[in-house]
Amino acid sequence: MRTAVIILVVLGLLYAIAAGLGLTHSRKHGLVKKTTMISDFEDANNDFDWATGGYAKMEQSTQNPTHGKHSAKLTFYTSDQFVATPTPGVTWQPVATLDTHSVTKLTIFDWTEYTSLKMDVFNAADQPVTYHLKVIDSKAYSYTASGTLLSKKVTNLSVSTDDLDKARMDLTMISGIQFWVDMAGAKPVTVYLDNLRLEFDPGEVKKK
Repeated sequence: MRTAVIILVVLGLLYAIAAGLGLTHSRKHGLVKKTTMISDFEDANNDFDWATGGYAKMEQSTQNPTHGKHSAKLTFYTSDQFVATPTPGVTWQPVATLDTHSVTKLTIFDWTEYTSLKMDVFNAADQPVTYHLKVIDSKAYSYTASGTLLSKKVTNLSVSTDDLDKARMDLTMISGIQFWVDMAGAKPVTVYLDNLRLEFDPGEVKKK
């Protein structure tokens, strides 16, 4: 009996120490890492009808997946494949859009429970490519993250919801995601998208 009491006292002390160090806080308040998939491009019939205006082509591929067995092969076409004489001074910019109006629709509108939007992109070109990842809300506020896709490598893209909030975006009503690359050369540009997801990471939560 005395031994059982001692064990209970020791366990109580250990819990008190853990609570004081904050080791029990995250799980108690639900602060555990979670991921919600927007698309991993495994459904050939439903994942690839993003809006492109016909100026880019998205198709299922078994090359360069980072989640599951498939990726989305996305090819951006050059202006001379559609326009005989491009307008001087106008930049040709095909865009792939996943939103509430595209055939494949964005179905997760409330991003308040997440800390970031993430996507893996493989650049198939022989040179680096500049990418742009844009998020839009229902009030037409937007935020664009840009960077470099290294040649023949996977780049892990990430957009913080803190940055969306600072851009006055409504995180309860996100309406669209757009992705494109700079079309500087005379050849189409092909990239592979995968693992488009929302993440909540306790390590990314800013302390108030």
